[in-house]
Amino acid sequence: MIEFNFYQYIWIFIMGCYSGYGIETLWCLIKNGFIESRKSLVLGHLSVAYGMGALLLTLLLVHFQNKPMWAIFLLSFVSGTVVEYICSLGQEICFGSVAWDYSHLPLNINGRVCLIYSLFWGLLGIAWVKLMIPFLNFCFTHISIPFDKVLLWAFIIFFIFDAALSASAAVRMNRRNDGIAPKNQFEEFLDSHYNDEKMHEIYANSKSVEES
Repeated sequence: MIEFNFYQYIWIFIMGCYSGYGIETLWCLIKNGFIESRKSLVLGHLSVAYGMGALLLTLLLVHFQNKPMWAIFLLSFVSGTVVEYICSLGQEICFGSVAWDYSHLPLNINGRVCLIYSLFWGLLGIAWVKLMIPFLNFCFTHISIPFDKVLLWAFIIFFIFDAALSASAAVRMNRRNDGIAPKNQFEEFLDSHYNDEKMHEIYANSKSVEES
């Protein structure tokens, strides 16, 4: 039975974040003919949703390696749908914006999730158990990175800082749009370095709730 430790799970999260950013950027280039920001945070080029997805699939399915495929599919179908809905709702509540809207697709729930992508989650879970988890285990077994724990803790610290700064910038943008003036030097810094133009450039794929 394959097992992963804390540091390996962090590597899986990082892999998911950067892979997702690359996939989203490439898809935008193919679909629209130009490169557009698809990152989740204001500093690092990370797609946090993909990182969380990779982490979630591994945590849930690492113990399902010997289970029948219908059980893997069902668990991935349900868990992926629930997480996708929570992420969409959380973004709307916290930041007043949405990054995707499935209202035009059949069998959707409030435009946050839909049957087509839920089926995709189920199929992805099967591929993750049968292909990705063994591949990750092979990499962790045969590849050694010098000072890996130091690098991982540096990433964790940077990620927490980046997430806090990104959340602050998003909240400040909403307050700025409501006509609320900055109350301290930090909010003045956010207005200067992360004004509306900069935020729309970073989160080019997000729309306010009113726009959506």
